Amino acid sequence: MTRTVSRDQVLWYRVRQQGLLRDSEDPAVLDIGLQDTQAGSAKLALAARTIGPVSLDGYELAWTLRGAPYHHRPGELRRWAGELWPWSDTDARARLMWQKSRTVTDGLSALETYRLIAESMRQVVTKPMTKGAASAEVTKLMPPGQLKDCPACKATHVYEQPFRLGALPGGIRLRAGETGLLLEPLPKRGPIPTKSTNPHGLVHRYLRFLGPATPTEVAKWLDTSTANVRDIWPDGLAEVSVDGRRAWLPEGNVDELLDCDRVELVRLLPAMDPFLQARDHDLLVPDKAEQKALWTILGNPGALLVDGQIGGMWRARLVGRKKLEVTVTSFDADIDPSLRDDVQAEADRIADVRGVPTAVVRFV
Repeated sequence: MTRTVSRDQVLWYRVRQQGLLRDSEDPAVLDIGLQDTQAGSAKLALAARTIGPVSLDGYELAWTLRGAPYHHRPGELRRWAGELWPWSDTDARARLMWQKSRTVTDGLSALETYRLIAESMRQVVTKPMTKGAASAEVTKLMPPGQLKDCPACKATHVYEQPFRLGALPGGIRLRAGETGLLLEPLPKRGPIPTKSTNPHGLVHRYLRFLGPATPTEVAKWLDTSTANVRDIWPDGLAEVSVDGRRAWLPEGNVDELLDCDRVELVRLLPAMDPFLQARDHDLLVPDKAEQKALWTILGNPGALLVDGQIGGMWRARLVGRKKLEVTVTSFDADIDPSLRDDVQAEADRIADVRGVPTAVVRFV
């Protein structure tokens, strides 16, 4: 039986599943990790879900989903390495960002290329080292077809995306150094995967936290094709209709989707927050102009979440050393006066996490 649900029900389901009610010190959304940026998005995403001091100490940082830097719970990186290993050569080709017409390079298939990069990364990174130093050494181990001329670097080196994707299966994580990120070997590397250990797990986690959703949306999250995701689409999912669109989620989460209560809630979500990682932008923000403002090519703003709906966006800048100026742009013509105090409280939370004494909010 296909159940019919509204956009409002879907958004409130995601709010609750992702811990945005601040009802846990260990929000379950960490099951999909927290993507980080130079502005510290992961820490702010955690602050939007918890009360009290916020720290990422103990979490592990690695290039995981789409080769982006993510914080994960301690001890989970080996599992992620196995689950993220491509489940077919066509899947590997999509994730490596090879051109559609490019099927073999230097006699290697896409999966063989994946393995070669992981093996080369493991051979090179035996101690903490900078990304540049690791890239230079890995380049020496790669065949010519796997290298590119880089005018910016004035050098030839391995492609960026394969380099990132090969790090985790090669047993390598990231950590902050004095001049940037360092690559370092995991304490217990384990073997390089030979196949994906649980592709269904990736699909289920997306559907649990960002569903109901379609194979196309899961594919965009994983940087692969819809056809590849359909090949491993799990059985036993519940089908629902969201405003006339077919979508799926785990059967065990249907009651939570149908029975989500609404509460008054205001959050300032950082760019790359899990709530914003859903690929159905038309559902999150129906207005095309607002979508364009919120999801940009570079330097996304954060999102103002009001009672389950994205009602605007925000940016912050440091003024001197003691003041954080938070500029909030509402998608509505007017800001409800009662909302201003709640936004100020969230801005104060952000300032505290960033170690700034004062937050000043500007509404535009």
